[in-house]
Amino acid sequence: MKFYLQYIAAIEEYALGFNKIEHPLMYSSRAEAMAFCIDYASGEPFEIIDVDDSNWQELFDSGAFDYEPDF
Repeated sequence: MKFYLQYIAAIEEYALGFNKIEHPLMYSSRAEAMAFCIDYASGEPFEIIDVDDSNWQELFDSGAFDYEPDF
């Protein structure tokens, strides 16, 4: 599982996204976001990818942020 984490300086919060949610979850610290990832993954391997100005367009174009709900 891949999680995408971006710091938003204007509001001093971290946006955490992954393909099972439509809108990012907001956290006041990186540690809080990472704790969510650990809990959500429930022991399964996962990766946190930092999103910034240098890679967001490439990630977007690749479909990394596409919503894929479980049915």
